[in-house]
Amino acid sequence: MKTLRPLSTPAPLRMRDVFELERGTEILSDDPYIGTYPHLLAFFERKSSFDASDVVCGAHMVYGWMPTILELYPDADRCDLAAAAAMLTRAKQGHRLDAWELEALAGLVNNSVVGVSKLLHFVAPQTYAIWDSKVFAFVRGERPHHYRVNSVHFYQSYLEELRNLVERPGFEQFHASMNKKIGYAVSPLRALELVMFLNAPIYRA
Repeated sequence: MKTLRPLSTPAPLRMRDVFELERGTEILSDDPYIGTYPHLLAFFERKSSFDASDVVCGAHMVYGWMPTILELYPDADRCDLAAAAAMLTRAKQGHRLDAWELEALAGLVNNSVVGVSKLLHFVAPQTYAIWDSKVFAFVRGERPHHYRVNSVHFYQSYLEELRNLVERPGFEQFHASMNKKIGYAVSPLRALELVMFLNAPIYRA
């Protein structure tokens, strides 16, 4: 069996490296990933609460930002559209969803923790960060198999580590520098996630 190694770094990157990596991180102004972000964010910012229609529209908007086709799996016993709308409204109001709630939302939205992380980020960017295979590779230093990335436990641990980084000395300068590079203001968690996304190692067999 071949050993899996990252192409871009000789050793796994660590969360604490983010501030140092930011200095060399370049943001391309014509990157559609950067250009479309504030428009999606504006849709969710205009709403103080959500209904079932918003769940459907919002999830499709977020998945339009991804290379994956969206399927919704409402479950009356666990998480239907009305229950999902209530959870998103609580998230919008600052509530931190617990593991059961995150699992329930992921079950509805493509059975995907990645998809739910992106939906929650646009709903409440100060509280939730985007989680995907590239961020996983950065944070965990492991090949991003689906079963690893699609873990609520790993996602919750990642959020906690991000919150700790926000409290570190030097974060304000880091955040200001990222906002300047991006060309518009983003939440602290978005600034951290973007550096991780852009500097993630690439794995090969």
